[in-house]
Amino acid sequence: METNILIVGVGGQGVITVGRLISMAGILASHNVVMSELHGLAQRGGSVSVNVRVGNVLSPIPEANSVDCVIAIEPMEGLRYSARVGKQAVFIVNLHPMTPISLSMEDKEYPPIPAILDEIGKEHQVIPIDATSIAHRVGNIRVSNSVLAGAMAAAEIVNVSRDDFLVAITKMFGSKVKDQNIQAFDSGYSYTMEYLEKNHILLD
Repeated sequence: METNILIVGVGGQGVITVGRLISMAGILASHNVVMSELHGLAQRGGSVSVNVRVGNVLSPIPEANSVDCVIAIEPMEGLRYSARVGKQAVFIVNLHPMTPISLSMEDKEYPPIPAILDEIGKEHQVIPIDATSIAHRVGNIRVSNSVLAGAMAAAEIVNVSRDDFLVAITKMFGSKVKDQNIQAFDSGYSYTMEYLEKNHILLD
């Protein structure tokens, strides 16, 4: 049994932090976890991706059609990967855009968010969540990562409990931001539970 999670975004969004949080929670749940990072111009808004593999795995990179969940911290980055993963992949998409450098270099306009969601939704289940706005309400825009981790936990993508995630947050973050990250995680968790119930979505 294995679960493969792909986290995508651009430099400065904390893509790697999300990967480390999920990895630590998986380890706390007594799973084998393998994480790998791929980033180019990370400090300049370049694309960043992280693979987290949980379960009976050895290689750090899964086959494209075996990805179970894509966490898109940046919507366009999620769209870019939607054609590269199997149709079974669930997409958790942050609704707040941050124009990737590849788009700005080509002098292209950023497409409307609804159009991005519609395109991804043609072949994938999409859970849209305005993690950035939720983090802003918590009081720290940087904790949007934990909002998305909470969304993934609520969708039960991986066999890791909420308590394991909360312990991982406590271990990863200092006392100044620990409580904000816990609040952000719980906000993302609650929002997603309500979204799935309201839209009658039952994930495998």
